[in-house]
Amino acid sequence: MHIAIIGAGGIGGFLAARLLSVGQDVSILARGAHLEAIRKGGLRLIEPEGEILVHPPKISADPGDIGDADLVICAVKGPQMAQAAAIAGQWLKPDGVALPFQNGVGATEALAKVVGAHRALVGIAKIFCNITAPGVLTRYGGPGAFIFGDHHGSQDTDKVSEIRSALDLAGVDAPRVADVNVALWEKFLLFSAASSMTAGARCRFGQIREDPDMASAFHHLVAEAYAVALARGVALEQDSVERTVEILQNLPAEGRTSMAHDVELGKPLELDSVGGALLRMGRESGVPTPYTHAFVAALTPFKEGSGG
Repeated sequence: MHIAIIGAGGIGGFLAARLLSVGQDVSILARGAHLEAIRKGGLRLIEPEGEILVHPPKISADPGDIGDADLVICAVKGPQMAQAAAIAGQWLKPDGVALPFQNGVGATEALAKVVGAHRALVGIAKIFCNITAPGVLTRYGGPGAFIFGDHHGSQDTDKVSEIRSALDLAGVDAPRVADVNVALWEKFLLFSAASSMTAGARCRFGQIREDPDMASAFHHLVAEAYAVALARGVALEQDSVERTVEILQNLPAEGRTSMAHDVELGKPLELDSVGGALLRMGRESGVPTPYTHAFVAALTPFKEGSGG
């Protein structure tokens, strides 16, 4: 199986390093100093359990250098999703599939507009991994799981099984769930709140836990996302808010979301596909989201990467 990965950041780079380390056929689309560093010295993945160094044989900044993919993994931020979908459409074999790992809930729909719903999978990445230097990725402790299925939420198709086998070989956790679409929203409850807090307050997970006011704000953010999900017909469990807040207690104290990382570096933010998307869905559903609104407003001046 030829796997083409768009993006070599915390998600795409992690998967590329793991897959290449066991001899999988992987092509990578990357850019800038990160690309040049990988070409010169390889891609280094630092994890609590140890390090991996791989030398990708096929890595380029030019989409025209890559094609004929059985699987295209779209590991980009929200603002780049439309472009990634167009590239996936060019690369995919007739029976190939595209799998997005993005922090919002609209990536599959964007892909389906280009490649068709039957070839657009649903993906959820539960991992805290960032580029910490050109050519270097660091995965912090905590979860490292990738959940995926078809647009109906099923994991029982042959393509999904084939992808799971490839990830299993690479030591990547790919758990089974009852409904991938529900799992997507369960992750969104956590990520939307954690992004708002760590990016908006420039803090780490440990600081949220330790400060009562910050912990309360986090709880309110999760509750708002939960209310929006229910209004949109997502079958979340009644204790989803409490379980999401409990997850925070077990995350690494020094961890933070990719949006917080981007704020610090002055990069553009995926605000429109995370907090901004939740605001829009709340308005459409008649669900008030005052805490989300406040954090989105605070982050808006940094949206285009002008701050940091």
